Amino acid sequence: MNTNDDGKRARVGFGLLACAATLALGGCSLPLPQAESDPTRYYLLAATSAGTPSTEAANAPAIHLRPVELANYIRSRPMIVRRGENEVEFRDYARWGEPLEQGIARVLREELLARGAASAVQTTGARAAMAGYDFELSVRVLASEGAANGAVDFRARWELTTVSDKERVVASGDFRPKDLRWDPKNDATLAAALSKAVGGLAAEIAAGLPKK
Repeated sequence: MNTNDDGKRARVGFGLLACAATLALGGCSLPLPQAESDPTRYYLLAATSAGTPSTEAANAPAIHLRPVELANYIRSRPMIVRRGENEVEFRDYARWGEPLEQGIARVLREELLARGAASAVQTTGARAAMAGYDFELSVRVLASEGAANGAVDFRARWELTTVSDKERVVASGDFRPKDLRWDPKNDATLAAALSKAVGGLAAEIAAGLPKK
């Protein structure tokens, strides 16, 4: 038997026992794993029109905004960056703070009211309760993303119909702005650019609204 090895094992065992005893007394500290901060950031769309509605808003039509429809691939919470004709990136650390369809509906409502284009915009409720509204607005968003080269792709089809048993289309459009840009290294700039896109969509809808 090697007495040197036995001695080493005894010293190691004694050291471990001593440290355990010291830990029990609160006098020995071992490094604890550091909690890592969550890198995820959350973003919201924001209305770009400022100010209060003009006095003409009282005479503007009332609108029922149906639930905004989204293309299936943009129903996710992560922001989307297109990297090619057939490739998209879902940015797990850059997420929408609310479902995108709800954010678009909220901003459309705020924009139409701020522009004085509508006297009221109802976003919820059953069809039977809409006797006091003049038009129904349907919006389907086909694209809402940034491109890796800094372009912004937003496309929405909208349709304005009368509120009656026999619906009649009074205005419609296919909105797709071409001049929006963002910084691919700054996700907040994509949220800002898409906010401008929804503001532009509201402006097109406002221009198509018939007057009372």
